[in-house]
Amino acid sequence: MGKYTFANRQTSRPRRDVHPVMRGIGCIMIILVPLLAFGSAVLLVNYGAANGWPIPPTWLGAPTFHPLLWRFSQTSAPIAAVLNFFQAQNNLTANLIFTFAITVLVGGLMSIIYGYIYTIFGPPRYGPTDAPPSRVKVKKYSR
Repeated sequence: MGKYTFANRQTSRPRRDVHPVMRGIGCIMIILVPLLAFGSAVLLVNYGAANGWPIPPTWLGAPTFHPLLWRFSQTSAPIAAVLNFFQAQNNLTANLIFTFAITVLVGGLMSIIYGYIYTIFGPPRYGPTDAPPSRVKVKKYSR
């Protein structure tokens, strides 16, 4: 035996895998947050348009497409169907922009909440092999 090994040391394997419930919650949140954000965006855009919010007028109404795209859609029926579906949506541009903004805000808020919860319930800051932080007072030198 070497100088730095111990015969009676028992090693425990740390659990490194993520609990399946936590994986499921993440998958649900990836789908649920944008869907709820789109629903909220539709309500906010309709409320904002009715109450005079400063939403750019080009964002409101049916979206417009380049004439070349319409000419290309005449040769392909699926592309024409998609363009007609998007053309039928009212305030689509504003809804998508608000959806993106709400998704970013909710994601950031969830990250902050997760960080606080992790600091409360997570592992300790220093492990068993870490040295404690030094308590040396550093004097600021001026020249």
